[in-house]
Amino acid sequence: MGLTMRKISLFLTLFLIASTAFAQVAKNSWGFDFGLSYPRAVSQNGGLSGNVSYGVFLGVSRYFSESVGLRANFSGKSIEFKDMSVNPWKTIRTTVFALDFDLIYRFVPCEKLSPYFLIGVGGFYADNSYNNPTASDPFFDYQVNFGFGGAYKLNDNWDLTAEFDYHTLAATNLDGQWGTSGNGVLGGNEDSYYEFNIGLIYYFDKGENSKLCQLYNGIDVKPVDYERIDNIVKKHTANIGVNKAEVKDAVSEAIEEFHKTREHKVILSGVNFEFNSAKLTAESYPILFHAAMTLLQNPDLKVDIIGYTDNIGSAKYNKKLSLKRANAVKNYLIARGVDASRITTIGMGEENPIASNKTAEGRALNRRIEFKVHK
Repeated sequence: MGLTMRKISLFLTLFLIASTAFAQVAKNSWGFDFGLSYPRAVSQNGGLSGNVSYGVFLGVSRYFSESVGLRANFSGKSIEFKDMSVNPWKTIRTTVFALDFDLIYRFVPCEKLSPYFLIGVGGFYADNSYNNPTASDPFFDYQVNFGFGGAYKLNDNWDLTAEFDYHTLAATNLDGQWGTSGNGVLGGNEDSYYEFNIGLIYYFDKGENSKLCQLYNGIDVKPVDYERIDNIVKKHTANIGVNKAEVKDAVSEAIEEFHKTREHKVILSGVNFEFNSAKLTAESYPILFHAAMTLLQNPDLKVDIIGYTDNIGSAKYNKKLSLKRANAVKNYLIARGVDASRITTIGMGEENPIASNKTAEGRALNRRIEFKVHK
């Protein structure tokens, strides 16, 4: 494959990653919340809840992790009641200003749509004097909140939210009359109201991107150094004895040979890992992407992924590390659509070196991934 094909392969890989992982999620972040609400009383005295209620909210969110956050939310709302003690009915309005502090837990923060739950407490100011001859004096009190909602990621900096909140007040005169004509949803004797909120979150400060939410551990979306890849291929070509085209299309070569010999093993040159780690380096992805596509085109074949290390470190440790590296390749192939039942991983550690471990270049060659194709 030429340079153009490698760029196309890399583009396809990154596109598929982006379409699966959606917007980036940060480990910690600050967000600005705002939107509209529709409040409605649940338990009250002297009438019915009206339908013409409305409100707005503004808030600041602090997410300490991908899932857990704390929100300070200021809201203003007008709640309508129908006074049934007079004929015709009279409309009474209560104006409420509230400041709430809610703990939020997002259940699947790495998904594009994440449901969440909240619980909290707040203080409020209520004035029910509008068109109400029996109005109480404006008063302050506290309320307990719980609710649930969903956050939909629009992009890296914006979320769209929809939320249902239920508020239980430490008061019974929200409508201007003491007592309630019925219990709230939770069975308490205090006034309560619920509200539907729809709004946006703008993340104005974000920490590092979450590793928990990265589909491919270790991928770094930076320009790939194709010259470095070519140099790797040339070094492997000189030491392994295969030509350049065969190295770049190793899995296709293995399958061709398999049909002749019923079993064939090749080295995936260019598939590399960070030092003392099972984290794939960026230049590995175009090669593994092509390997995955080739395996998908030959669904009747199975493959053994065999990991190797150099001889630095204990033999026991190297065997574990080589298996982790083989599993990292397997996980990538599965993510690209290859059935897990077709893949077996083996960690060989420092066994079967193909070059001398006395030199840096030799050790680099021994840190390798081999594919063995079979039925």
